[in-house]
Amino acid sequence: MTFFVDKQCLMDKKKIRAKHFSFKELRFSIAYMVLWSLLTVAFFTYLAIELGEKVENRPLYFILVLAGYASIVIFLTLIFTHRLIGPFERLKVELKIILSGEYHRRLCTRTKDDLYISSFILEVNKLIDHLEKMYNCNEGFRKKIDSDLSNIHSILEKKETSKEELREAIISSLKKVEGLVNDNQGDRQ
Repeated sequence: MTFFVDKQCLMDKKKIRAKHFSFKELRFSIAYMVLWSLLTVAFFTYLAIELGEKVENRPLYFILVLAGYASIVIFLTLIFTHRLIGPFERLKVELKIILSGEYHRRLCTRTKDDLYISSFILEVNKLIDHLEKMYNCNEGFRKKIDSDLSNIHSILEKKETSKEELREAIISSLKKVEGLVNDNQGDRQ
């Protein structure tokens, strides 16, 4: 009994650990942003201290420091939002192209795209692969059914068609459809 409890406890800890560590790309991206922000602020603080010793703490010094920090915040915000949010507009356009019927296309990443976005794109491409396979399967299914229906239609157009000939064509077509449905269900499992 204690072995089961200990094993269950370990499994719960693994789930918690997996839950907390599953977003490593996102955490790395945020850590990267924070690191650059801190390094930039540290560098500007050093410059402000050096300048402050020469200017002797006048109001101009305060305004200059405040403007410098504001420009750093604006600059870093623009850079990081461009890296994190910028690719999504491009991805929207690519998805519209895929939805228009170009199912063979995949989303692509650029070298400057964020790691989290790149991992997200890999997962979306897996989904697109799956949807393309389903589309191709359905398209093949539709073509085979159209072929069988055309065959039945041509039999009906004949002037001298016997009931038995029509019956055999319909039964044959139904068996083919059943086989296709069974094959399709087997592929999904």
